[in-house]
Amino acid sequence: MRAYLAVIKDSFREAFSSKILWVLIVMIALFLVLLSGLSVAPAERTGLDFPDVFDWPELATRLRDAEADSPAGKLRGRFPSELQDNLRKFKLDGENRRVFRDLRRQLNEQLDSDDFATAVVVPEDNLSDEARELVGQGENMDSKTRQRLNRLVLEAALPNDIRPSPGEVMTPTYIGFEIFDDFTLDQKQLTQVINTALQVFIFFFVSVMGTLIAIVVTAPIVPRMFEPGAIDLLLSKPVSRSLLFLSKFFGGCAFTIVNAAFLIGGMWLIIGIRFDVWSNGLLLSLPVYLFLFVLYYSVSAATGVVFRGPIISVVMVGLFWFVCFVVGTAKDTAEQFEINGSRIHTIVPVDDALLASNSAGDLQIWSTESETWERVFDPGSERLGGVAAMAIRAQQGFPFLGPIYDRRKQRIIAITKPTPVFMPGGGPSRMYIGRPDDNWSRRGGAMLRMSPRSIFLSPEGEILAAGPAGLQRFTGDAETPQRPFRVFGLDLGSRSDAGRFVEATPEEMPRWNSPFAATIDQNRGHVVIYSDGTLSLLSPEKNGDRVVYTPGANRDLETDEAALMAVAGNTLLVALADGDYRLLDATTLEAKTTLEGPEKPRWAAGSPDGRFLAVLSHGSSAWLYDVANGQPVTNTAISGEIRAMAFTDNSSLVVGDLFMRATNYKLPDFSVEASYDPPLSTLQSVYRYALLPIYTVFPKPGELNNVITRLFQEDSTVAISGNNDDLQADQVEIDIQTPLISNAIFLIIVLALTCLYVSRKDF
Repeated sequence: MRAYLAVIKDSFREAFSSKILWVLIVMIALFLVLLSGLSVAPAERTGLDFPDVFDWPELATRLRDAEADSPAGKLRGRFPSELQDNLRKFKLDGENRRVFRDLRRQLNEQLDSDDFATAVVVPEDNLSDEARELVGQGENMDSKTRQRLNRLVLEAALPNDIRPSPGEVMTPTYIGFEIFDDFTLDQKQLTQVINTALQVFIFFFVSVMGTLIAIVVTAPIVPRMFEPGAIDLLLSKPVSRSLLFLSKFFGGCAFTIVNAAFLIGGMWLIIGIRFDVWSNGLLLSLPVYLFLFVLYYSVSAATGVVFRGPIISVVMVGLFWFVCFVVGTAKDTAEQFEINGSRIHTIVPVDDALLASNSAGDLQIWSTESETWERVFDPGSERLGGVAAMAIRAQQGFPFLGPIYDRRKQRIIAITKPTPVFMPGGGPSRMYIGRPDDNWSRRGGAMLRMSPRSIFLSPEGEILAAGPAGLQRFTGDAETPQRPFRVFGLDLGSRSDAGRFVEATPEEMPRWNSPFAATIDQNRGHVVIYSDGTLSLLSPEKNGDRVVYTPGANRDLETDEAALMAVAGNTLLVALADGDYRLLDATTLEAKTTLEGPEKPRWAAGSPDGRFLAVLSHGSSAWLYDVANGQPVTNTAISGEIRAMAFTDNSSLVVGDLFMRATNYKLPDFSVEASYDPPLSTLQSVYRYALLPIYTVFPKPGELNNVITRLFQEDSTVAISGNNDDLQADQVEIDIQTPLISNAIFLIIVLALTCLYVSRKDF
């Protein structure tokens, strides 16, 4: 053992005597000194930006319709006459960006005025505790504090329009000087920004540059060991050649260990002390980076043993990286342009037919004659192609809420997800209709002012859309074409007034909070709202010629997890993101039982006969519950990787798994009623039978960055839209098990083969 320890000590001694090591340590020390100048200072959030308003059209409408003596009316009275005229002329449909821009500018000017808090009179009971405390200071406040009070008064005057701002915020500084004007972050936002910056730094400067430098510096260590004279001296002792090689190999990692530990440990201390962000992900990234280096170094060492040259060792490491990169890129490219978009995402049973949508949002109907899927619901001239389509998919994933089937009127209904207006094809949500008598061609295009999260039909056939901004119902003709008003390809509103979404709740109803979810009880017509852990039951009531959904029973679930909901019979399922599934009475919201299910659900539904509840997760795991027997249902039909599920009118279950393959099972015995199995395309066949097997057996050093990403994330999945509270939005699962196992197997094989070569080679 002493001989092997001596080899390891000699490697450390060699590393510490390296001039390159000390040059890098000095450079790292200078970087840490520069980093230590960054810090944060207490600040106050005073101004108003576009994201600070929940819904600009709704704000403009509220200011337009406000009574003159109300806080909103007094605020409007302080605006210039031109802006007041524009507000009086304001309409929901049309080009309104200039109004919103002028309104934001004027609101910020009002927040800077000294008399705003006294002129816009808000009842004291409506003020927050922070605002009351500031009011108590009277005239003894500086300009920043007065601006903060003005912001709090504005939030109290328009509670359903202005996002509440945190009381404790900070602004970044460098050696005591503010870096940005009027830029503040709360502690949660600061932590997110720092973790994002650390991930980028670890990837580019540690994983890429650090590994490259370490490989170049350590490449001569193993070949030098096998030079004449050095190897003779080592082999003259009674030692194992394999253990001798391994000792030199792991001793050669000393260079990387010293530099990486100094850099990452120093950053962890500085960021923790200066920002009060003690990032466990940063510390845990150290062993992941060392594993990445050891993986590449094993190729370098094996090449050094065989060819005994440092240059060819570096070249072979580069070749190894290139081959892994090509294989990984080929798989990712195939998935991005063909495979991911062609996987089944949503199933819509339609009377005797079956509709299904792939992940790209292309709706297709099964043809019994050709036994293939045929495309329907085509957007026609509204179709986006090329870069625009890719940008939209990258921003929001699956582009629809729904589709759902309206059996009463024999039509499908889908709502597009809103997209930032500055993006190609960007614009608000729109509702489209398709009917079988027109080959399911897309009709309508009614615009939604809010960002909906759910779409469903009431028992009377009304179209309802729900989101944090409220519950809305559609009035008018949903099939009349409503052509969007476009400027440079951007959707800025509608030209038609044939139909629109209007509020379906009383005017005094407050906004709901995130996490948000909604569903409807088809038997009783109740809408169930999940808002930040609280359930609310909205009951339909006739109010003249319209139905208004008024609040009824409430229940606090004492959780802040995101959720999805479904109703079967008299049972309400609340499937929480952490895998905690709660069953409640659908009428009283009284708790029944708690079960365990897949984490991160993305779809939930109840069977029409009220017997079954089904859930599908973002991890492609299915869960089925028999309400009548009070037991979860297990079967091979819903095991493995499930991509989509849906209940038919007769309560059978349609399951989609591979690409666009679907199978209709009769419950509860899971006998097959129908199968929809189209032939694979050429690219799908190449991917399944060639590219995927090659990728599976290949090492995956590049995917170790996914492991580092997971260390900085609280969740195992990341939403494409960036909003992890919206469980229906597409989320990507971060796989850390596959790259760790795959790379570990490759490392063991390379070291084992090298040890075998060393033990049998006559040096």
